[in-house]
Amino acid sequence: MPIPANKPARLVMAVFFMLAIGFANWLPRIPDVQERLGVGPGDLSLALLGMPIGGLVALFAMGTVVERLTPRRTIIAGFILLGAALALPGWAWDVPSLFVALFLVGIFFPMVDVAMNVEANRIESAGGRRIMNTCHGFYSVGTAIGALMGAGAAGIGLPTEWHLAIVGAATVVFALVAPPSLPVLARVVTSADRRLRHVLTLPTLGMMGACIFAFGMVLLEAGARNWSAVYLRDVFAGSPAAAGLGYSAFAIAMAVGRFFGDRLADRYGTVALARVCVGLALAGAVIVVTAINLPIGVVGFGLAGLGVSVAYPLTMTAVATRGDRPAAMNVAAFSLVGSLTALLSPPLVGLVAEAGGLRLGFATLLPPLVLSLIFTAHLASPARRAEAA
Repeated sequence: MPIPANKPARLVMAVFFMLAIGFANWLPRIPDVQERLGVGPGDLSLALLGMPIGGLVALFAMGTVVERLTPRRTIIAGFILLGAALALPGWAWDVPSLFVALFLVGIFFPMVDVAMNVEANRIESAGGRRIMNTCHGFYSVGTAIGALMGAGAAGIGLPTEWHLAIVGAATVVFALVAPPSLPVLARVVTSADRRLRHVLTLPTLGMMGACIFAFGMVLLEAGARNWSAVYLRDVFAGSPAAAGLGYSAFAIAMAVGRFFGDRLADRYGTVALARVCVGLALAGAVIVVTAINLPIGVVGFGLAGLGVSVAYPLTMTAVATRGDRPAAMNVAAFSLVGSLTALLSPPLVGLVAEAGGLRLGFATLLPPLVLSLIFTAHLASPARRAEAA
């Protein structure tokens, strides 16, 4: 019998929301840490690789961790460890120490991220009501609020180390209050799950088209996350508070798109929605690269955020419903692709920016978006793929 959906759904939405708030507080402080360390975009890009590398390492084992601890326990443990790690980047004294701090953030972030998605899926199935896109919408809202909080802390001159220490402590407190109330749900283990439990989850050839679609969109999202504050500060001489507005606009627009994504996909179809979104993302990125002042740059980041908003959920649904192997295998494989893509973003933008400036560095994200547009058809449902064949 389905369990009452409201309370568990709200709790897991709160988990998505708080994870985003905690991490997004760090993003507007990147320019402050860069300035304190006295490094350029190239060195900064090497330090920023710490988080995606840590995430990539964690993802290889995270399926087993979540399975053995259960999603609820993994969320609690992950939040506590992540809260401690979030305080570290503010205390970094050079590029290697910043890399290590972000590597630890990258290790513990997927604990919560993977577990909360598994928990949302289980609650969704048990409650008989779709909640996944709404959960990701709350994640985007949390990201926007966290970025605004970080920008505000920078604006009032709160030292980065103490700001992030406060954020980390609040994250630990949340872990002890809300996640323990999540329901204990039985997991049905299939024979396929037993056979594939310890197999490396790499993408199949059949899902590569959907992964290529996501590549350009995830690359743009990671680029905005890592470089928007630095871009607005260096290109337009924005203040620390103003520089944080770029990713805030990006995240707010992303949240709006995600809250309406299910309805629009049902009305117009997944592929049509994806094509419109890639067009918006391209337009936003072009505006950012060609903007003549900071407000136009912020508008560009907002439009780009609206464009990429539903790309990740649409791709997740496409790979999960392929039917060629258990959905968990395809979802894990796609998460691995997403982490590898995020790994490329800091050096792709930063090393080009070191040689030709940040405008040129950000412009390197445009060709992958064209590739995304070409591969939108691979998001079609299994039934429509069969009809097309």
